Amino acid sequence: MTDFPKLTYEALAIGEEFVSNEEIVTPEDIDTYAFAVDDHHPWFSGPSPFGGPVAHPTFFANQALRMRHTKYVVHAGLHAKMQFQFLEPIRPGMRVRSRGRIIDKYVRRGKKYMVTEFVTEDQGGRPLVRGQFTQMLIEG
Repeated sequence: MTDFPKLTYEALAIGEEFVSNEEIVTPEDIDTYAFAVDDHHPWFSGPSPFGGPVAHPTFFANQALRMRHTKYVVHAGLHAKMQFQFLEPIRPGMRVRSRGRIIDKYVRRGKKYMVTEFVTEDQGGRPLVRGQFTQMLIEG
């Protein structure tokens, strides 16, 4: 069994890399996400200009956030900022994975923050979404 250290500001290193688990996009997952965000656009379940159903653009935002869970026990955090660049639609049947790295960490008004850049790719390595998120660390 692998022991994961706690994610702490001191443990984070700028340049540290993370890789998520690979996930397969299913129609049920797309429906569940649409329900969760209360966005039932017809492209999520039927024809679209992209040749069939597509997932909500932010469908894999949580996958990018969970990358750190492959190395650390993450107690809690508060999203301070998120940026996305949507490059290609996410379709049912795709296998996707997010990769990222810590690009900054800083203390502001006594609060500790980390900045992670990421890319979500299909199984061939084609970028689907690029982004960056800033999170305030809450160490418990």
